[in-house]
Amino acid sequence: MSVKASTVVQRIDDALDAEKREKARMYIGASGIGNTCDALQAFSLRGFPNREPDARLKRIFQLGHILEDEVVKDLKRADFSVYEKDGLTGKQHAYYEWGGHISCHTDGLIDIGDDNLRILEIKSMNDSSHQKFKKSGVKISHPQYFAQLQTMMAMSNIHSSFFIAINKNTSSYAAEIIEYDEFEWAALKHRIETVLHGNAAKIATDESDWRCRGCFKADVCWHDAEVEVRCSTCAFANPKEDGGWQCGKHEREAFEVCEDYEIYKPKNRELI
Repeated sequence: MSVKASTVVQRIDDALDAEKREKARMYIGASGIGNTCDALQAFSLRGFPNREPDARLKRIFQLGHILEDEVVKDLKRADFSVYEKDGLTGKQHAYYEWGGHISCHTDGLIDIGDDNLRILEIKSMNDSSHQKFKKSGVKISHPQYFAQLQTMMAMSNIHSSFFIAINKNTSSYAAEIIEYDEFEWAALKHRIETVLHGNAAKIATDESDWRCRGCFKADVCWHDAEVEVRCSTCAFANPKEDGGWQCGKHEREAFEVCEDYEIYKPKNRELI
């Protein structure tokens, strides 16, 4: 039986598309804090589902993880001390605030030779993005990564970080040492608190905005997408500082869904 090459490619995509959807995170993560939409942060905090990425995008994510591992190997090959795992837990170095409602996981810690332990953050970039980083530095070229680093440094109390990026087209490296900036963190913390206190708003007035078209939370933000009914997705639930949720409707800890459940919606942009 003759089989077309295109059929093989389609089966690969179909297999990836059929994989079980990853459960949505239920916290504000450092990697997303640089996104300027407060509604996205609120949906992440409450565990609303993501729009499922297509097969191509899943492969991009997979390749990114593979390249991160290779970068760590290269750093160790060059005799730098890299600590990918927490010696106490055997897992990624992780830091939490607000009872776990804010969370960050680092790629590791590194000593680049000056006896200063730094946060290690690894990214893979296409050639255009990599060249921009080399020319302008991460604060200008990739402000979302810069915000991620500031958040991780603030939460870990390790006030220096080493950012290294590998060019996916040429396999060349570029790197930068980033120091903690208390003013940058103050601005980020203000945004986080806006979300935690229930005042998040959409960044745009309609879904055609370029910032919404590629957003993983667009379906729950602009449409009646299927959402798990639980206290965290209820409009009356508020995150507690020590973890868990408080029901503002009944003034008690939110531990089970009641008949007054009402799905959470962020504020519309025109109302702010």
